[in-house]
Amino acid sequence: MSYWDTSALLKLYITETDSSAFESLATDTPQVVTGFIGKHEARTAFRRREAESVLTPGAADVCYQKLVDDLTRNQIALVPESALLEHEFGRVLERCLSQSPPVFIRTNDALHLAAARVAGEVEFVSADTRQRVAADFLGFTVLPAVYLSR
Repeated sequence: MSYWDTSALLKLYITETDSSAFESLATDTPQVVTGFIGKHEARTAFRRREAESVLTPGAADVCYQKLVDDLTRNQIALVPESALLEHEFGRVLERCLSQSPPVFIRTNDALHLAAARVAGEVEFVSADTRQRVAADFLGFTVLPAVYLSR
């Protein structure tokens, strides 16, 4: 199994130029793992892309329902919010931001990285350049191995 942040998860529901690389990774894993926040971030991203006319009217609801269906079928597992996750979130922040120079990290990125650690994952799938740097710093195998952001 591998942990997927929202930037990677979206590639499974919205066709983009690099979606095939992420679809291949998903095919190779029995279950995608993401944090509780991924479901909410994905819903926001689907709706934002519809508002930007990247998706056709109504497509955001269709994409979100597919995600919910995958969650219901346990094709995607959510790491729930918990005291352990909160503790790990603090550890991720401290570890990244106490470096010299700091490994800058955003709140949601730290939540995803903490959730991946709580889930015991060693692979971290992301399309977000800044988050990939932080994941690598924290010792994850970052996938796809070679990724050039748009």
